[in-house]
Amino acid sequence: MSTALDSIAPHFRRVADRWPDAQTLSNHYQAVVASYQGNQHGLVETVKSFVESVCLTILGEYGMPMPSSDASMTMMLVEALRLLGLQNTRGASKLDRILSAHNRLADALSEMRNVNGPIAHGKDGFLDSLTQNHVRTYLLTADTLLSLLLAAFEGTEPDLQFTREPYERFNHLHNRVDSSVTVNSAIEYEDDSPVLVISMKTGGLPDGIELRIEPSRLLYAIDRTAYIEILAASTVQAAASATAGRKAEEMLVVSSPGPIEEEPASEVNRTYTGYLSPLTEELRRYVISLDLSATTPLPSGVSIIESVLGTAEANMGTDWKERESLQARMKVAFRRTLTQFGIPEGKAKEGAEHLVAWFKIQAIGLPNGEGDSAR
Repeated sequence: MSTALDSIAPHFRRVADRWPDAQTLSNHYQAVVASYQGNQHGLVETVKSFVESVCLTILGEYGMPMPSSDASMTMMLVEALRLLGLQNTRGASKLDRILSAHNRLADALSEMRNVNGPIAHGKDGFLDSLTQNHVRTYLLTADTLLSLLLAAFEGTEPDLQFTREPYERFNHLHNRVDSSVTVNSAIEYEDDSPVLVISMKTGGLPDGIELRIEPSRLLYAIDRTAYIEILAASTVQAAASATAGRKAEEMLVVSSPGPIEEEPASEVNRTYTGYLSPLTEELRRYVISLDLSATTPLPSGVSIIESVLGTAEANMGTDWKERESLQARMKVAFRRTLTQFGIPEGKAKEGAEHLVAWFKIQAIGLPNGEGDSAR
């Protein structure tokens, strides 16, 4: 819908339409319209901020930062125009006079803001509001700068590595890629999870490029609606699989031959004085690094560190570091111990795996380190 502002300074609207996904520019445009159609309080400040936002947007399209942390609007304008191929050559080109004139317009906007802006740098509370002549001059000056920036930007190609332009903006490039590339695809499994493997080659790139994409990443990037549908459909299946996996793990431990026939022993202790005691402080630091802090109140003096040590000793058997069945039993025991301290099931299971790996390294060389006194 056209506004009164659009008839006087049409390039504010053109900028907002040029980058429809740029929320800050959209908000700035609405603020300028509201100020112009209202009491015009803060109009000069909002207009100046709008021009600066456009300059910064263009810098971002080329992956360039601000000229400095306290860059003026003129500095931003000069840098944005330089990226767009409009650079002052100090007299070598007739275009220099036009660029210098636009730079002076940017300086004039800042000076007008400092003098006439009712909210800039603090102002007398009885300061008169802007006159219509000031409003029109300010808007036309800013509109001229926006016109130059838009015209220059339309005639250039932004940096494809940084641009936030939509896919449709580069159809001429897409056609070139699609007509020259050879594509092969396959499905591989990594840790029982499917991965889409896509290889692409061209005559100028015989070795080609290989992309490995998880289904979740592909859906999340291309079709968010499909991602949500599959996520919702997989929630029940994931919960059922997790329950079945826990039961199978515990059945495997209980039905294993020899010492594994015993139920995994999980312990909650106030103190521990066994042969793993020298590992107490190291274990404390490691548990903190895993963020395994207790959340459930237990009887006074009960310690998660002492309990983990007691559980470890109770489940170590001869050659336990080489026997996967004993390590599996220890994982179940650690998980049970951790859940008694209020640690969520998933986090407890992951923590149990880390603890088994940690004890395999740290218990080397300790007396009874192979579990001679363990059950």
